[in-house]
Amino acid sequence: MFKKIKLYNFPIPFDFDLIEIGGGLGDISCNFLKNKYSLKLFLEPDLQKFEVASKKLPLDLCQNANLSDCNFSKIYPTSKKVFVIMQDVIEHIPKLEQKNFFKDLNDKYEEIFLIGRTPNLKSPFGARNSYGDMTHLHRFTDCSLKNFLNQIGFQKVITHHEPYRITGVTSFMRYLPYLITIGISSLSFVFVFGTWEGIQTPNLIFKSSNFRKK
Repeated sequence: MFKKIKLYNFPIPFDFDLIEIGGGLGDISCNFLKNKYSLKLFLEPDLQKFEVASKKLPLDLCQNANLSDCNFSKIYPTSKKVFVIMQDVIEHIPKLEQKNFFKDLNDKYEEIFLIGRTPNLKSPFGARNSYGDMTHLHRFTDCSLKNFLNQIGFQKVITHHEPYRITGVTSFMRYLPYLITIGISSLSFVFVFGTWEGIQTPNLIFKSSNFRKK
């Protein structure tokens, strides 16, 4: 039996097509394919990562290209709805390039959902990840992330702190110190700004829907 996958605690329905942008080594797409999801495109601009991923995935679904160079003629929908996955990607791509991509994708699909992850600039740990990588074009708090996604065409946006995942002994041992450290960091906002601004994990996760061309 194949299981319905949750990505960042968001369940991904079986009746959606899937597209992964900047999928790196292809592990996420590979997992979806193993569970019989309908992957329609894997896009990775880095040649070395692409060569590794393309050995795991059907080659006809893979494109070694930037977002602006995506070949839409190679996308063959089997659903009217699509989930686009952008894990640690949205911060690297110019806003107009993302906006134009989703406009073109809207010619293929009636409904577009976008799900992903990006560093949280409110968190000192997220800021460390963001400013430690000079390829980042955008840096987000929860509010600016919602505004950005609205501006590229998504009307409905949910943002949330990234849940901690226990995957083995090491992550289990880190869990309590992690909670204490993140808790202290989050409470500091109350003392400094006088308001509770949520759990300040290193990353934000987001789910966007109701795309409209502008």
